[in-house]
Amino acid sequence: MKAALLPTLALSALLTFTSLATSARPTHQPGPDQPARREIRAYVQQNVLPTVRRQRQKLEAQLSTSDKAQLAVYRAQLHDLRQRGQELRRSFAAANPAQPDATPATRPTLTEPQQQQLQQLRTETRTLLQSVGQLAQKYDTDIARLSQELKPQKEQWTTDIKAITTRYPTATASQPHRRRAGSVARFFRPAAFLLLDPAASTPPAPAASQVYPNPVAASSQLAYTVTKTGPVTIELLDGRGNTLRTVAQQPRQEKGSYSQPLEVADLPTGTYFFKITTRTGAETKRFVKE
Repeated sequence: MKAALLPTLALSALLTFTSLATSARPTHQPGPDQPARREIRAYVQQNVLPTVRRQRQKLEAQLSTSDKAQLAVYRAQLHDLRQRGQELRRSFAAANPAQPDATPATRPTLTEPQQQQLQQLRTETRTLLQSVGQLAQKYDTDIARLSQELKPQKEQWTTDIKAITTRYPTATASQPHRRRAGSVARFFRPAAFLLLDPAASTPPAPAASQVYPNPVAASSQLAYTVTKTGPVTIELLDGRGNTLRTVAQQPRQEKGSYSQPLEVADLPTGTYFFKITTRTGAETKRFVKE
């Protein structure tokens, strides 16, 4: 188990901090995967993290006092590494200002000192995750059991995230490695699950919406919030993320809360989504047609 776990953690660390070298590219020209990543992030914050934290809370009673104290140290060290990573990104961006002809794929050329800083950060992160992985081995059985309890939810999350991803074929084709951003399996890797702080609050998803009642028989309401004045489009999608029809399209809506009547009597029984697109991005809300 140990031999298989540590290389995985090291690879995870490298994947995480390799992005430091690429994230210093011009921020005014977002890559083609940005809308998909925003929508997936909102979905995970709203649907996945609260449930995962509740499972993590169940593990807390199994941890020894010394292991809880050690975890607190690891979390503090990880927080410090993240802050240093943010500082590196800012320094890379400052040293490589955006050029008029820059494209979203433009990457900065790092100096030798910057490369050394990046390598040092990777090494420290790898070492930290290896230590967490060794501690997590003590609770492998408990973590596996807690993960198995959420098997139906994980399958639904995976289906929902896949539906979001398929709506952005350009981003998926141009940057296939970004598909990992929506993987729910990462939350149940022993080290990641152990590091998760069950007492931490989950930030609310922006412009959260709600379909009520849900499941829907014939008609329902979609409650949504506009946080920036601008155009708003509401679309009905099937379970695979294909657009069935546009429910509403407003060239301009002021900031505020709204309710949109929904008529779905013509739909077959199954799972569907409403997609709300505003100036701040896109959000999907799943509902079931009875």
